[in-house]
Amino acid sequence: TALGAYAWDYSDNILDPRRGWRVEARAEPTAITGETSLVYIRTQAQGSAYIPFGKEADTVLAGRLKVGAMLGGTMPEVPASRRFYSGGGGSVRGYSYQAIGPRLADNTPQGGLSMVEASLELRRKFTQQWGGVVFIDAGAVGTQPTPNAQDFSVGAGFGVRYDLGFGPIRADIAF
Repeated sequence: TALGAYAWDYSDNILDPRRGWRVEARAEPTAITGETSLVYIRTQAQGSAYIPFGKEADTVLAGRLKVGAMLGGTMPEVPASRRFYSGGGGSVRGYSYQAIGPRLADNTPQGGLSMVEASLELRRKFTQQWGGVVFIDAGAVGTQPTPNAQDFSVGAGFGVRYDLGFGPIRADIAF
C-alpha cells in the first residue's frame, strides 16, 4: 500500500474555522499477492466551507462533503480494514460508530466499496466562551462503486460548544 495525499486549507483557524474552505484528496493504491491477487485504489476526497454572518462572525454556516470509492476492488476481496465505514461523531451524528451501511449475518458492520457523507451546521457564539449549533448529517456506504439512494441515513441534532481559547470542546445530541 502506498499513499498520495494533498490538502488545501484556506480557512482562518485549524480548530474552529469561521470563514474559508478546505479540500483534501487522497489515493491509496494497493496490490495484494499470494493465494489471490488483487490490485485496487482507495480514493477519498473531502471539502468543507465556512460562511460567516454578522460583524463579528458570531454566526457561521458550515458545510462538509466527503466521498470515497474503491477503484478496481470487489467485495469481499478488499480486506475489511480497507473498506469504507460511516456513522458516529466524526461522520453522521445520531448513529453509532460504523452503524451505517451493509452488515454481516451477525450484525457486524461489513463496510463497503463506496461512501458519501454530507453535513450542514449553523453555529452561533452566545458569549466569548459559549456557543451552540444545530446540524443535519447524512451518509451512505455501498457495496457497489456508488451507494444507492436507499442506502442513505440522516441524523439531526443540536449541541453546545465551549471555547478553551485555542479550540472548542463540543457536546452534541443527535437523532
